Amino acid sequence: MKMNQKTSLLTEPIPYKILFPWLHLFRVFRLAIDFQKILLAIAGLLMLSLGNYLFNKLPFAPEAPPTTRIASIQHTIQFPPPSASSVPHSLSVEGLTGLAATQPGELLSPVTLLEPMSFFTRPVQTLFETGASWSALAYATTQLLWAVIIWAIFGGAITRIAAIQFAQDDHIGCRAALGFSLKRILSLVSAPLLPFAGMGFFWVLCLLIGLFGNIPGAGGVIVSLLWGLAFLFAFVMTLILLVTLAGWPLMMTTVSVEDSDGFDGLSRIFSYLFGRIWYFLWLAVVTLCYGALCLFFAAVLLQLMSYLAYWGVSWGMGSAQAQNLFQQDQPTLATTISLGWCSILNLLFSGFVISFFWSASTVIYFLLRKCDDGTPLDHVYVADEEQEEANELPLAGVAKSGEPIIERPVGADDASTDEETQTEEDS
Repeated sequence: MKMNQKTSLLTEPIPYKILFPWLHLFRVFRLAIDFQKILLAIAGLLMLSLGNYLFNKLPFAPEAPPTTRIASIQHTIQFPPPSASSVPHSLSVEGLTGLAATQPGELLSPVTLLEPMSFFTRPVQTLFETGASWSALAYATTQLLWAVIIWAIFGGAITRIAAIQFAQDDHIGCRAALGFSLKRILSLVSAPLLPFAGMGFFWVLCLLIGLFGNIPGAGGVIVSLLWGLAFLFAFVMTLILLVTLAGWPLMMTTVSVEDSDGFDGLSRIFSYLFGRIWYFLWLAVVTLCYGALCLFFAAVLLQLMSYLAYWGVSWGMGSAQAQNLFQQDQPTLATTISLGWCSILNLLFSGFVISFFWSASTVIYFLLRKCDDGTPLDHVYVADEEQEEANELPLAGVAKSGEPIIERPVGADDASTDEETQTEEDS
């Protein structure tokens, strides 16, 4: 007699993240909304703004220096809302951007997410301008060094927190993260600056070719014949420059994850980008698309919060009186404070952009490392603090230094026990 048997079905979930590791990029939003990372990002923006303000006082600063706003990211959130009488208008894309000339798709542009790199790329662009004055080069170099130092401290701290959260699902505080980045400040700063030293070598070779042009008569012919060498040197400089610009955030992440030096961070990123260039481009495209949606969601949330706050207060205070608090043509203490809250909203949005940028760089580094050498995603350097504390404690049974050793007096019971032990040993 045959019995009906049902075929058993496999109910185990499909390991999508093992088959497609790049799906881990969708964890970046959860990593980026950490308040401690946003706070570190805001602190970095404030320090950059302070530095640029002081640099504009230097003798070689340009007469019309660029803006010294706290963040170069556009002020997206408006408070009060652009239209206090229309909710749909204040929540439109034009209202979200806060600029009348903004195109509808500007907030979703990947350029917004890459805006944090402008602190690094804008001075570099000035350094490579043809015919730039020495004062302009000095000003750009000062800005570049300041940006590298600030993001080495605060960006290194953000990537350290993100690395611990991503790899071990654990959390460390701002103080521990800043302590980590400050102890490794030389490594974090030297990693992006070392490539410029290599470019300087090939720049000197091109400069020597140009010096031949000063020879009367034959100078132009000699330089023309040597253009091939100039192209070769320029090709090497191009590769170094592109990898440096693309890999600068990953160099910071390397030091935070591996606790390595600047040269190791530089060599790893050059190896990963040259060996896994197409995978890196895929990760970058996914991150930019996903990041644009996350930024749009954050802007909608903050702009809606701005509108509801103004809407609720205006019912009690009156629309006309509430609007008078933001009249910039009549500056008062109330106007200054009210506009300050608008700056706080935009700082929160800018801090989220910075936090997302460094958190995404951390996840991309983990994925590139796994693809290149197979290192597990949960591998991250963690200081054995418990072991260090244990080493500082005195050994068991040994008195601390400077304290007398107190011996317990021998009693009658102890003496009898010693005599029995001695008798057994003699027998």
